[in-house]
Amino acid sequence: MTNGTCLCGQVTWTLTAQPFTGYNCYCAMCRKLHGTAFSTFWRLGADDLHWTGGTDAIVHYQSSHLIRGFCGHCGSSVPLMSKNHLGWAVPAGSHATGRRPDCDIFTAHTAPWFTLTGTLPRHDDYPPDTGYPALPDKPLPPQPDGIIRGGCLCGAVHFHVTEPFKMARYCHCSRCRRARSAAHASNGFTSIDGVTFTRGEDQVKAYDLPDAKVFGQAFCQTCSSPMPRRIAETGSAVVPLGSLDDDPGIRPACHIYAGDKAGWHEITDELPAYAEGPLR
Repeated sequence: MTNGTCLCGQVTWTLTAQPFTGYNCYCAMCRKLHGTAFSTFWRLGADDLHWTGGTDAIVHYQSSHLIRGFCGHCGSSVPLMSKNHLGWAVPAGSHATGRRPDCDIFTAHTAPWFTLTGTLPRHDDYPPDTGYPALPDKPLPPQPDGIIRGGCLCGAVHFHVTEPFKMARYCHCSRCRRARSAAHASNGFTSIDGVTFTRGEDQVKAYDLPDAKVFGQAFCQTCSSPMPRRIAETGSAVVPLGSLDDDPGIRPACHIYAGDKAGWHEITDELPAYAEGPLR
């Protein structure tokens, strides 16, 4: 059996069987909902997951043909049942070990700041044998000069990054994996004044992890998309790169806390990977 949990630990579950498949998804919806370069999901049968706590904290949001769930306290994605109740889709980021992905999907929609590497089979959209239609990305108006736009999936929250990012990196620590319900976080950093919310700031909920100096998560309380988080103690703003609509102009420079990497994930690029961090 394998146990899973959200970041705050209120929602918990147990997998009673091994996933029969797994995949990395690079679609724009997954980037928004997880705030990072891609999501990783396992598929299991309808009887292969049991909730062990906190289901009253789960909030649901319908995106595309899926009804997704997340913890209303910390924003972490949680397992979702397929529309026809034939099986579960489980975010692998909530588990430290498990099945390695079998393929990459929606690779034609990869974020401009992310370089896809590795040798997994790739599909531009859904794998052909699923019969699901392609989901084209929504076109955006031209990008304003000097502004990088971003927002949540449901559209309740919009923001602008108005100064260049100072750095960007991938973080594999267990906190980031659970917060984003993904292989790692993909974050850009700017000053605390470099982010301006243009709509829905009152819809952003903050969760601060107890006993952590500065770690927490900001997310849209309707759809759970991770949002920029201002940290007064450091004078900086942490921006989930997956929440961006425009090319940020910067690329992640390294992997940190690679020593805590999920056992099911493999780092395949040539960026420096540090066992701990953050770098200064």
